[in-house]
Amino acid sequence: MNEIEIKKSHEIISENFGFTNEQVAVIQNTVAKNTTATELAYFINVCKTVDLNPFIKEIWCYKDNRDNLLVFAGRDGFLAKAQRSPYFNGIRSSEVCQNDEFSIDIANNKITHLFGKGNRGEIIGAYCLAFRKDGEPTIEYAEFKTYNKGCNAWKTHPAEMIKKVAETHALKKGFGISGIQSEYDFDVKRNGVAVPINTDTTVYDLKTLKELYDLKAKVLTEDDRLNIDRVIENKEVTSYKKAIVELKKL
Repeated sequence: MNEIEIKKSHEIISENFGFTNEQVAVIQNTVAKNTTATELAYFINVCKTVDLNPFIKEIWCYKDNRDNLLVFAGRDGFLAKAQRSPYFNGIRSSEVCQNDEFSIDIANNKITHLFGKGNRGEIIGAYCLAFRKDGEPTIEYAEFKTYNKGCNAWKTHPAEMIKKVAETHALKKGFGISGIQSEYDFDVKRNGVAVPINTDTTVYDLKTLKELYDLKAKVLTEDDRLNIDRVIENKEVTSYKKAIVELKKL
């Protein structure tokens, strides 16, 4: 196992936030990768403020395509935060399938949902009610087609995943949990950049291509420059990603 590299910034942050130098280094190398010292300090401050544990991945962070730091949590993180409220009174959720009898009246806090033992059909969504002791419940509904990523747990446990989306939204709204994004509302690209789900990444890819073009200008051959100029000027969007990959190799 490689030894953890302790930086001066880790020592400064540990003095202010109650973590050891080693713990700060581990956080930066696991759930807060590619962060600057300032961003790391901000992230750890958020962890402390919302009382979520980065070591059991209740909370983590990525950057967006403008290099802004976004702090994320999953259903378990939002649930842990809500459960610490004295007003928390439980949640109730279910997936909804095509053949279920289902209706929802959010304005009047009413849900009708019935299904039997027969074939329920394909999953079309999920809902969640987050209950508070001091008021009416918060109801959230999530459409499966909007959030389904079609891989990993979404492929093997689709009902559980779409319920987590609805539960997260209900908990976040019902208990006023701000400053943290739902992991289910974003896709994380291979380069570690988080973008909202169902976003057309063409604009982002073009921006990345231009930035890499400028960065690698000194090592490009004349043929390389001509090829990339053609791709950019002719808006050959299907070639953006390939050009990005080739530039990263240089």
